Amino acid sequence: MRVLHINAGNEDGGARTYIINLMKGQKQIGVESTLLTFQRGPVSKMAKENGLSVSVIEQKQRFDLSILKPLIKYINNNNFDIVHTHGPRANYIVSLIRKKINAKWVITVHSDPRIDFSGLKGSVMLKLNLHALKRADSLFYMNPDLVDYFESLKIPDERTFEVFNAIDFSGMNPQFNRQSTFSLLEVARLVDVKNHRLLLEALSKVKFNYRLTLVGDGPLMDDLRELVKKLDIKDKVEFVGFRENTGDYYQECDVSVLTSKSESLPTVYLESAAYGKPVIATNVGATDKVINDETGWLVESDNEQELISALNDAHDFWKDGNLDQKGLALYQEVRDNYSIEKLAQKVNDGYQATLDAN
Repeated sequence: MRVLHINAGNEDGGARTYIINLMKGQKQIGVESTLLTFQRGPVSKMAKENGLSVSVIEQKQRFDLSILKPLIKYINNNNFDIVHTHGPRANYIVSLIRKKINAKWVITVHSDPRIDFSGLKGSVMLKLNLHALKRADSLFYMNPDLVDYFESLKIPDERTFEVFNAIDFSGMNPQFNRQSTFSLLEVARLVDVKNHRLLLEALSKVKFNYRLTLVGDGPLMDDLRELVKKLDIKDKVEFVGFRENTGDYYQECDVSVLTSKSESLPTVYLESAAYGKPVIATNVGATDKVINDETGWLVESDNEQELISALNDAHDFWKDGNLDQKGLALYQEVRDNYSIEKLAQKVNDGYQATLDAN
């Protein structure tokens, strides 16, 4: 089976990691896959660094359709069985050529399309993306909350397949090291859906000492810096911006946190697991499949009191030297069930069902 993954190429978040880990897993189970992007950027760079096959057909601008003919020729001449798109732009571009390519077309829906876009431009992108979702041969999704949404779009169940995020555990061994000050880490873009405000306001009300590191960039940077000043916790919170490699930050924290309003199964849970760090997370999407009382703390979305309680409990675990047991449980759960090989096999089953459908 020959698979072509397509992404716009400017992605630097969880979707990029997902694509690369899936392709690495496919390589290990003997599925031949290639990545094609519409620009040279973080996705093609990461793929090359991991020894994966990469091609680029450059767009001059977001809606440059001059790439359509070269793309059709590239797909058909290389005899791909599956074209697998990731992200609204890639979905839209392939929706325009789906009847001219010989391959089956599948989409991974990485997040909830209803909250991915904002403003007038966002409403246009949402319509174009939904147009694509309805026309693909199959959809892969990680967020179980999307099942009812797909049904409302009249997308048949047999065309949808639940998958999961994954991480490459080769060479990963958790090293448990308690920090001298209780240390929290949140790795997330500074956007509304990640709800950093909830965490900052909760931390302003706890009685223990801590330090919080926020890794990520985004449009809310200035607003969140102002909020930290207003809450009088500036000396306890560090904004470090976007970082390509986050391993050192996980290694130097005691607990990682994610307070999102919506998620699928974020890579940050898996990264935290790889370093043996338990997670405090909001109960959204597929989070409860990996975060529970044994592996961390699960709180209801936007519930400040529950979050404060979880933070206090995590601090007590830290103070008593008992965080390692939760970190180890998370490591074992993710290692056993969310490897890149298992993801590749799961996706491959979806490919085969798609090919067999007609």
